[in-house]
Amino acid sequence: MRTKLAAALAALALVTACGTDVPAGLAAKIESGCPGLLKPEPVAVITEGFQVSQVGSAEPDSCEVFVSTGKKVLALGLLAHASQEESERLTPMLCTSGVLDAKTRSCEATPPGEGGLSVHAVAGRWNVRVQVSEVQIDDEIKAAVQQIVEDLRSSDKTR
Repeated sequence: MRTKLAAALAALALVTACGTDVPAGLAAKIESGCPGLLKPEPVAVITEGFQVSQVGSAEPDSCEVFVSTGKKVLALGLLAHASQEESERLTPMLCTSGVLDAKTRSCEATPPGEGGLSVHAVAGRWNVRVQVSEVQIDDEIKAAVQQIVEDLRSSDKTR
């Protein structure tokens, strides 16, 4: 698990160093559809090869990204707990392993259906859930998901 995490973080560093091509209009779609929840760079990595058709929020503190095929490729949700301690106690219960990785304070959960990736993480008093589907999951996608988590941890949304 730690080797995979290290590879994912290395892939993220490579993506960050080389820069991610953010398609025209993606940043505006994200900002208007899910203000304060997502940044365009990790979304561009996850949706590479697709055209993002819709970014929106079905519920408060959530976001969904759809591509032109009509498929949802990214879902993000935040769940507030009374305290960070409560979030750290309850979030592992959502994980396949039942524990959070000590370094990333996140874990993977078995996503519903076939394939995909579902990650739960602690961000202050918040549980963050990021689910990716309909794309091939590799180290670059895992790194992008971890970047979404890190972006949320440093955002005003989770403080």
